[in-house]
Amino acid sequence: MKLKHVLIVLMSVVILVGLSGCGGNASSTNSGAGTASSAAPANGGEDVAKFKGETINVLSWEGYQEDEWVKPFEQKYGVTVKVTYAGSVDEMFAKAASGSVKYDLIFMDGGSVNRYYKMNLIQPIDLAKLPNTNQLIANMKSLNDKHVVKDGKTYAVPFAWGSLPMMVNTDKIKEPIDSWNALWDPKYSGKIVTLDDAANQTAMTAMLLGFKDPYNLTDEQLDQVKSKLLEQKPLVRTYYAGFEDGKNLMASDEGWIGFSMGPTMITDLQKEGKNVVEVIPKEGALVWIDNAVIGKDAKDPELVHVYIDYLISSEVQAQLIKKTSYGGVNADSANKLTDEEKKVSHMDDPNYFNNLVYVAFPESFEKRVKLWNEVKAAQ
Repeated sequence: MKLKHVLIVLMSVVILVGLSGCGGNASSTNSGAGTASSAAPANGGEDVAKFKGETINVLSWEGYQEDEWVKPFEQKYGVTVKVTYAGSVDEMFAKAASGSVKYDLIFMDGGSVNRYYKMNLIQPIDLAKLPNTNQLIANMKSLNDKHVVKDGKTYAVPFAWGSLPMMVNTDKIKEPIDSWNALWDPKYSGKIVTLDDAANQTAMTAMLLGFKDPYNLTDEQLDQVKSKLLEQKPLVRTYYAGFEDGKNLMASDEGWIGFSMGPTMITDLQKEGKNVVEVIPKEGALVWIDNAVIGKDAKDPELVHVYIDYLISSEVQAQLIKKTSYGGVNADSANKLTDEEKKVSHMDDPNYFNNLVYVAFPESFEKRVKLWNEVKAAQ
């Protein structure tokens, strides 16, 4: 999924909540993430019989439709959840846009919602039919809404999220690190590892340069980003392309500091005995939020609403967090986690979102890919 998010950015796309820009938080639970109210019962018993025999066609990322939570739903309602997986943002969009299959439910990063909206591929969601939205992490939802609410209507509901922070080996680097500038510091030359990813590299560098909106850059600002990345290039050990590649570079001490693909990479290294820590730089870090949306031609939108509400329930969200270590969207799910699980998924920290920047739809994927290719090709 991390790879997916790299692709997100690579292509069209877009991947996961400054959560800061996201404002407040609601009433609290010991999760640290605000909830708006107490849990509402997921799905009334009156719905159970009327959906029997129906099928929900789902277009999803791997890891989001696991038997642990899909089977109980199918058994309760007597329905079938038929899942098609996509490997990249562009593949997902192509499947949804082709019309060969009418997908009832589609998962995508929030930055992609606008793309589907403009193509008239999705329909509004009635939040009144989703009582579990009252338990969504308040500042996360607030940030997400800026990208998925169109003309006053909500087109997507968050399902999972993850940040892209810096990773630092504290056995090798003793001084405090608080800025992306560390990835440009000559004293770490040859020990810097960073993503081979056009969109994420452009956005992170734009944040470092102080540009207000890293996803809406002028040509002049893109030129400045390119110059900054060219300045960094001689110091870089390598641009890594996958989750395991990045982890291995840090595990072997080939890399001491780097642009990570997510906190899971760091916690995996810690489990291997490496003293690698996560740093959210003062300039901020990127965060992707994946959303559930309802297809324009969904056969039974009411059933899809019931399924989405189930997927964002604290019970399912806790299972998702345990299985993937992604961030969950239901604040009450933290009450079903161990202290360690809460820490790893950042479900214990209400302020974690406050310095994160939403991975949004950029001004031009083509320009960012061209920029990045020129950086990599430079001698």
